[in-house]
Amino acid sequence: MGLALCLCAGLSIPAGCASNGFGPGNRSDAAMMTDGGQAIDTGWPFWPRHMRIHPLSQFIEDRQTGDVLIEARIEFSDGYGHLCKAFGRIVIALHDADRSQFAAQEIAKWPEDLTDLELNEVYFDDVTGTYLFRLEIADITLPAESELRAIFHSADGMRLRDEYVIP
Repeated sequence: MGLALCLCAGLSIPAGCASNGFGPGNRSDAAMMTDGGQAIDTGWPFWPRHMRIHPLSQFIEDRQTGDVLIEARIEFSDGYGHLCKAFGRIVIALHDADRSQFAAQEIAKWPEDLTDLELNEVYFDDVTGTYLFRLEIADITLPAESELRAIFHSADGMRLRDEYVIP
């Protein structure tokens, strides 16, 4: 009886590992994700559909150098609202948040390539489920109110945007 139970359990494991060809570890879908700038269906239901600059984003002082940095945390979620990783390119920009000006002035920007899987892993923070970017601002004159803006160009052609005034 025990041997039959072990055999049945062992035979059921491979069936649970079947793949439809999409998802982590399978790069076959990466080539299908460009269509003249139009977002296309990747067939992967957990692809990022929303992005926000997380409220944990803040100015910090680097413990080693004493320099002031911006700790920008970017959170992605899928169509179900669950946190997920992202694959694409992101540009984070610092703006003067003073709305009395006709156009908010861009002070600095930091582009990052999250299609580089090594960089993607370095920036992803497992604890918070966000991407953590430590942005150097040593030579930048900060305005009275600073606003972060992020634009993410997903590998499937979708563009996600968000903005956040840093407290």
